Amino acid sequence: MNVFLIGGGALLVIAVIALVFGKRHARRFQRARRIHVDKFKLKRRHAEIELEVFGSREIVQAVQTYARDHHVSVEQARKQARTYLQEIVPKFNILAYYRIGAPVARAIMHFLYRVVVERKPIREFNDRAIKGAAVVYVINHRSNADYVLVAHMLFKFISLSYAIGEWARVWPLNHVFKWFGGYFVRRRYREPLYHAILSKFVQTITRHGVTQGIFIEGGLTRDGAFQKPKLGMLDYIVSAKRDPEFSAPLFIIPTAVNYDRVLEDRNLTEELLGREERATKGEKLKNTFDYLFKSFFRGLFHRFKRYGYAIVSFGHPISIDDFAREHAAILSASHEERKPELQRLADTVMSEISEALPVTPVTMVASIFVKHPVLTDEAMLQEIGNLRSEWGERAWLLREKTPKELWKAARQVLELRHLIVRVDQWRDELFEDRGGMPEIEDAWQWNPQQRLLRDYYANALMTYGDVKRRGWPERQRKSAAPAAEAQQTPA
Repeated sequence: MNVFLIGGGALLVIAVIALVFGKRHARRFQRARRIHVDKFKLKRRHAEIELEVFGSREIVQAVQTYARDHHVSVEQARKQARTYLQEIVPKFNILAYYRIGAPVARAIMHFLYRVVVERKPIREFNDRAIKGAAVVYVINHRSNADYVLVAHMLFKFISLSYAIGEWARVWPLNHVFKWFGGYFVRRRYREPLYHAILSKFVQTITRHGVTQGIFIEGGLTRDGAFQKPKLGMLDYIVSAKRDPEFSAPLFIIPTAVNYDRVLEDRNLTEELLGREERATKGEKLKNTFDYLFKSFFRGLFHRFKRYGYAIVSFGHPISIDDFAREHAAILSASHEERKPELQRLADTVMSEISEALPVTPVTMVASIFVKHPVLTDEAMLQEIGNLRSEWGERAWLLREKTPKELWKAARQVLELRHLIVRVDQWRDELFEDRGGMPEIEDAWQWNPQQRLLRDYYANALMTYGDVKRRGWPERQRKSAAPAAEAQQTPA
């Protein structure tokens, strides 16, 4: 823990020096690179945000309701509301974002993965978009690395303000994320006053054209497939259009991410079975830094191998103005009236993300092993070729083109993690009751002890429509974990 505190303190000191001495240099850097930064993010004080938020009728009523329900004075309720707002509002710093955040994000992502970003759609959108349009990137959520990956892909175009969950509200990450333009969201906090403040803040920055990034699923997928979209943040953003003075176009950019390896995959699949993570936020952060520190030194001695692909692609932009003209109820003052149209919009966004979701070698091979438990190299190449033809409409952004190259790329990652094994390693255990198995040369199967991960990566390529028809699995209670685990373990 001491190493963690020293490292965090050093990072904080560096950032403070950047804040004090680097403002002029940061502005010169911004002009030289022609980087677009939302002017509303550059205000040193938040007087304008506070004026807009607390001057609204909704917040005045929410404060009065809080005071009545909690038996406190209106002034105490207003003080609590200001505390919520201060917690949410970021403190964007150009130098911290572009001189610290960008190089660190680039170094981390390229150290861990082979990063591929489909930048052409963003360039085309920026070229034809109306000046002053507000843009929100809506992203599927696979890993906590998504924050770094998506921000890294957009450094050259825009500074992105993220809606960040409570996991990052630990020192010094809470300060760092705010300097990078992020704002915190308490996803399971039910206090009406807090959500009134959050809603008004999101509407305010949307009206002022601040480019945002939100994860519509709300949290990380536990089974690898798409999760049921959450409507809260989407509602806050769309409701900004109820203001008649907000005449600028509002666009949603569906953004799809996929990985050959999700760093948290084992923890996520175990949570699906009901095993609860008992580590504190500080312990989780310390483990992350320890992992990166050890991996860095392994890399110095050429012992570290990257985890395959991390890919970002984009769906077709969705105009909220056009959607609202066709579905007017989405701007209704009544939540019950606008909820069906919000669900329709969420389904449209998720379908676009699903169509844009990139294929990776590992997810493709995992889906093959679900259908064919044992495959020779020759049979695997044939199956990959079949999927390559069948999935011709999917996003293929891989450097590898032939089935042989794709199988080699997947096998490097899967063998490194011991997720696939040669058949002869398990023949005696699996087939002893059948008198043994005939000799098969160059045959592979998924490690029988890791079938949860096989399904996790195979599910990543399920379409949103298929997942919706299947239904979304509920996390099991802890008492049900042993029974569920027994069902997942091969006989």
